[in-house]
Amino acid sequence: MSLDVQLYTILAMVGSGIWIGMALDTYHRFQTRNKRWNWLRFINDIIFWFLQALIIFYVLLQVNQGEVRVIIFLALLCGFACYQSLLQKAYKKLLETIISIVVWIAKMIKRIFWTFFVHPAKVILNLLLSLSKMIGRLLISILLFVSQILLFPLKMFGITALVEKTKDKLIAKLKEKAGILKKPTNKVKEWIGKLRR
Repeated sequence: MSLDVQLYTILAMVGSGIWIGMALDTYHRFQTRNKRWNWLRFINDIIFWFLQALIIFYVLLQVNQGEVRVIIFLALLCGFACYQSLLQKAYKKLLETIISIVVWIAKMIKRIFWTFFVHPAKVILNLLLSLSKMIGRLLISILLFVSQILLFPLKMFGITALVEKTKDKLIAKLKEKAGILKKPTNKVKEWIGKLRR
């Protein structure tokens, strides 16, 4: 490796160490840390460190074709220590500011969505529901009014009483017919009794 390549490699690894510190703080900010051990956190940690290793190896491939030396690890540690001592507080403040801005934008989008889409849809649905109730009540009242109009002449001329009388007469005739039908069966029984004697 030439001196230029070594210098680029050291600078790249120092930058990678700073990147690891930033990524670790970001990961810890969004990762809920419980005292109890669980599989999900363990898998997330493995995936995080695997991605960091891939990023560092990709940087090495671009800088020195993937040659690994002891100075690379020292440069990574120097970059991480530089981040921890000089840049960590500023980065955490910047991260919190970015998170608060993103949360504020998300809340504004939610309010706009509720104001222009959800709330008008609720108002329209309530109006349609109340309108359908009004139409239903109006139809029922119209039907009741029409039925009262149709039944009014029957009440005036006493046809309803006439209908009741005819109904009573029909029931009486049916009862009489039932009695007549019973009498021949009794006569048939008497004739059968006489024949047996």
